[in-house]
Amino acid sequence: MRKYLAVLAALAALSVPVQAAAKHKLLVISVDGMDWRYLRDADSLDLKLPNIRKLLALSQVADGVTGVWPTVTWPSHTSMLTGVPPFRHGILANASGPLDITQSYWSASKIKVPTLTQCARASGLTTAAVNWPVTVNAELSWNLPEAYAKRNGDSSDLASVDRYGTPGLVAEITRNSPSFGYRWLDDRTRTLATIYLLQNKHPDLMLLHLAELDSEAHEEGPFTPAANAVAERSDELIGDILKALPKGYDVALVSDHGFERIDHVANLKAMAAAAGITGELQVAGGLVRTDDAKMADWLRGQSGKGDVGRAVPHDELVRFAGADALAAFEPAPHVIFGNAVTGPAHTPSTNAGTHGFWPTRPDYHSIYALSGAGVKPGKLGEIEMVSLRDRFAQVLGLSCPR
Repeated sequence: MRKYLAVLAALAALSVPVQAAAKHKLLVISVDGMDWRYLRDADSLDLKLPNIRKLLALSQVADGVTGVWPTVTWPSHTSMLTGVPPFRHGILANASGPLDITQSYWSASKIKVPTLTQCARASGLTTAAVNWPVTVNAELSWNLPEAYAKRNGDSSDLASVDRYGTPGLVAEITRNSPSFGYRWLDDRTRTLATIYLLQNKHPDLMLLHLAELDSEAHEEGPFTPAANAVAERSDELIGDILKALPKGYDVALVSDHGFERIDHVANLKAMAAAAGITGELQVAGGLVRTDDAKMADWLRGQSGKGDVGRAVPHDELVRFAGADALAAFEPAPHVIFGNAVTGPAHTPSTNAGTHGFWPTRPDYHSIYALSGAGVKPGKLGEIEMVSLRDRFAQVLGLSCPR
């Protein structure tokens, strides 16, 4: 237990704020699924990202951001605003099932620790969010939450957003920009809403979640021509926002997780059963763990043979997952674990690419860049996602409790 508490204390110490001017307004743009290699390897990928490149030249830029477990959209976005891992803030997956805010992770009431937006509100600042996860019922000045009864790719049906958003806000934005009244809240209309709020409401903290890159990278795979085209479209939308941005705003560009191409699904339970090994296995796409000695030995024997990758050290398991196990392993590159109990060892993946892998996986990082008055451009090295809340808070001139 002492070792466990020591690891948690070390985690809290990682939230070191940046050297930035205090009491500025802040715009946070999150591009879902923008693995840091889109930026690091932009030249070799022949990516046209003129607006992001211009922003990076003016920014403090992380050499990759180590994410949280699980490396999934809603837990990650909640960690950005709480500064703690999902096992502490309580958002352990994306919302699922019917749009019932008493169930799943739709509502901000499910978050178990204080958030940056609550801290800002308590300090008298105004806040706005467009498509930010886990913001139904959030105490925001203006809110168009990520809420959907129907989906079109990563777009939400506008009727659900209107139902759970700030009353009258959808109609107000539509009066200003009639094409906003399109059936779906997609990246184009999310951008329209963000520009409207920035220019007409001037929130102290503005949160935007662009989601279409994630959808395309799942469908076609990351770093493919199709995904690269959506990355370039995201750059165009960011350019539109920056052109319209009022004076006095710092800008943070972030993402929620890395991305990896998937070749096949490895069904470990079926593989173990075929080898005559029985016992408990806890399988997620990016991690398998067990407290069964025989199963642990079997996993160790599989490591490095094509499906089972690196053993996750105990300290990492405690730090990122708040959990213990006799043995834990992540998948080999381009493999994801499946839960089939019988059948073939390998099955095709339903997605060409995915995320949800262990956070310390090599090259599997998200992004962070901060620009604005008083922010000295330069390299930060690799940072942790749980540090972002305090970095944002310092720009806003806030000292937020945990």
